[in-house]
Amino acid sequence: MKYVILSDIHGNVDALLAVIKEIAEKENIIDNLLIAGDIVGYGASPNECCDIVRFLIYGRKKAGLESISKIIDQPYLDSKQKENMLKAIISLEKKCIAIGGNHDMEASGEPSLTSEMNPIAKTAVDWTKGVLTKENLKFLRHLSLRMKFSKGGFEIVHSTPSYPRGYDYVKNAGVLKYTTLWSKVTFGGHTHRPAAYIYTKETRTVNASVLIPADNYDMRLMLIEKESTNKVESFDIDFEKEWKYYINVGSVGQPRDGNPHACYVVFDSASKHLDFRRVPYNTEAASKKIQEAALPNELAQRILKGA
Repeated sequence: MKYVILSDIHGNVDALLAVIKEIAEKENIIDNLLIAGDIVGYGASPNECCDIVRFLIYGRKKAGLESISKIIDQPYLDSKQKENMLKAIISLEKKCIAIGGNHDMEASGEPSLTSEMNPIAKTAVDWTKGVLTKENLKFLRHLSLRMKFSKGGFEIVHSTPSYPRGYDYVKNAGVLKYTTLWSKVTFGGHTHRPAAYIYTKETRTVNASVLIPADNYDMRLMLIEKESTNKVESFDIDFEKEWKYYINVGSVGQPRDGNPHACYVVFDSASKHLDFRRVPYNTEAASKKIQEAALPNELAQRILKGA
């Protein structure tokens, strides 16, 4: 089966639309679109993002095509582009599965039990909570925090599988251990930085090799490992060895690895191949919406810089 996994949309409808269009046009037929949390937060279009995701999960019975058409009516798209965008969204109807992240839970009244948000994030999530429709609040509140796909040998979680409500930041391989990963492959997000770690049972200074799709990320760990110091954007997952993988799929709506382009991952469970993808989108439009909503200016600038 062919899966597209993405995370951290963060209320950025411009990035989400661009990614959906890219998936529909370049990934051919996919079996499932998987979202690893944080549909809302930071960005100025939380309802639009929720409406699109609900359509992708449940179909037009719970999110009408009329509302989707209104969302697509962006001033920077011409009539043909809007038509193609609608076709792209329809092509993924009922193919999506989503779990929740810390911003989703906080905005819907289910905050983390262990971590606190920084002031900028808290300001944004409070604003989000105030503008979300009742339907979207209910939708976010009922999202699971992790989901296992036994046939594919993987699971999705926003942060860590052993304690998903803790929302730990996996900024390097040392945060996790082999025993805390419950599946062969775990897909997560939360840090907004794409990365991949291979865990083994061997006792080593750091218990994971590092595969990095973003230059200069976690160089200290890479130098310790001395196993993968080159930029890697695709690789095969070895199901024969007693390895476990933790794949951070990066962020759609607010990348923080120095690249403002939206990020997602493609995983083929038959060929065991995985690819990281980047998609340019109208960052100026997304940034302007944040400013017009009177959200913190730092969030508007981060969209443009990808950092």
